[in-house]
Amino acid sequence: MSQIHIVVDSIGQVPDEMLARHLNLHVVALKVRVGDQEWRENEISTKELFRVSQETKQHPKTSQPAPGDFIEICKPLIEAGKEVIIISVSGGLSGTAEGARSVANMIDRKKIHVVDSGTASVGMVQMAKAALEMASTSCSAKEIVVRLEAMVKATHTFLIPDTLEYLYKGGRIGGASALFGSILQIRPLLYLVDGRVDVMDKVRTKQRVVNRMLDELQKYQNLEYIGIGHIDVPDEGEALRVRIQELYPETLILPANIGSVLGAHLGPGLLGLVFQEKI
Repeated sequence: MSQIHIVVDSIGQVPDEMLARHLNLHVVALKVRVGDQEWRENEISTKELFRVSQETKQHPKTSQPAPGDFIEICKPLIEAGKEVIIISVSGGLSGTAEGARSVANMIDRKKIHVVDSGTASVGMVQMAKAALEMASTSCSAKEIVVRLEAMVKATHTFLIPDTLEYLYKGGRIGGASALFGSILQIRPLLYLVDGRVDVMDKVRTKQRVVNRMLDELQKYQNLEYIGIGHIDVPDEGEALRVRIQELYPETLILPANIGSVLGAHLGPGLLGLVFQEKI
């Protein structure tokens, strides 16, 4: 068994078959709750989450993994002489990375390495794949971390929310922007900069903001992959995939799966891209 183990939080949405193939790959779950009901992320779909939220008239809330969740995975591995690399969702969206660092300091910060992905979803999965591949070729944990940090710098995330209500209520974007968008029916193009949500542009219609996002995407031509995500709008996601495939016929196009925790922050109807420049 590999001496290096990779831990990814559940916002990455690591495929089951990938987990089954790699015994040194682990997932730690974030949680989502509505009122007094709570679920681990993969126990409830985005569609079901929004249904419960609407029926109870309560906004969904999320929580990062408890320290004990990390300790349960990491401590036995460190005691067995392994090293651990934790790949977390962007620190601007969750305190998961900070929580992981606290656990690393408690157990052994020289053997537990925390990488804030600066992104979510497929971006985290691609980092995990790179880490697993390098671990299988006897690279050191430090060498893997250097590679992952280069991937973080080369990865970009664009978001088109259908509503700013969820970002606003979740405290992920300023109230002024939420008010401005709701009154004037402006569609924002958001992006993650230094791991935090910011506004790139504001456009009048969804079609125009999609066009604006594709214009921005085309500033990057030498790409490793492009991940396309949506929240419960599969037809819009497929239409976006077709357009991007035409623009980038030689680039790997991947699904960017979005679970209930990210859904609680971004809301239904979202379209998003995660893509990485070649390094």
